[in-house]
Amino acid sequence: MNPSVAEDWEHNWYCVRAKPRAENAAAQSIKAIRGVDVFFPKTIPQRKKNSTPAQALFPGYLFACFDPVLNMRAVHFAHGVAYVLRRNLKPDPVDPEIIKDLRIATTEEGLIEIPDRAHQVGSKVTITEGLFKDGNGMVTRLIPARDRVKVLLEFLGRPTEIEIDENSLDFPKVHPMRVSG
Repeated sequence: MNPSVAEDWEHNWYCVRAKPRAENAAAQSIKAIRGVDVFFPKTIPQRKKNSTPAQALFPGYLFACFDPVLNMRAVHFAHGVAYVLRRNLKPDPVDPEIIKDLRIATTEEGLIEIPDRAHQVGSKVTITEGLFKDGNGMVTRLIPARDRVKVLLEFLGRPTEIEIDENSLDFPKVHPMRVSG
C-alpha cells in the first residue's frame, strides 16, 4: 500500500454494505475479526400484538469500527459483505457522533424503538393485515375506546370508509434521533 495514502487512513467507524438479505451474516463474520467492532442497529415496529422480527434500521448497511490499513481486506472479504463505502478509493469514515447518538438511542437488546406519531385525523396509513393488506388510506376518525380507526381508502374505484383495528395499520413514524427521552 502506498505510505502516503496509509497515513490518511485511521481507526474509525465505516459504513459497510451487506449483500442482499445478508446483514446478519455480515455482522457476525465481521465481529469475528480481531480488532473490529460492529454496530448493527435494528428496529421492531411498535405494536400491541402481532410481534414481527427485528429488521435492520438501515436495510443493507451496518457499521464497523476498524483500522483500514490493518483490517480493510478482512472486512471487505468477510462473509455477507458486498463492500465498504468509499470516496475516491478511500474508505469514507462515519462521524463518531452519529454512532454515539445511535448507540444512546439503542436498547440493551440492540434495538432502536421508533414510536408511531400521535394518531391524528388526516394521517396517511398503510394497512398491514387482512383483506385490504398493503392498501393506503387516510384516517378519518379515531375510536380510542375500542382501539379502532376509520380509514378512507379507494376500493373498486371509489372512496370507501372502513373501520379497522389500529394494530392492523402502519402509522407514520417519528425519526429515532428526534425522540425525546
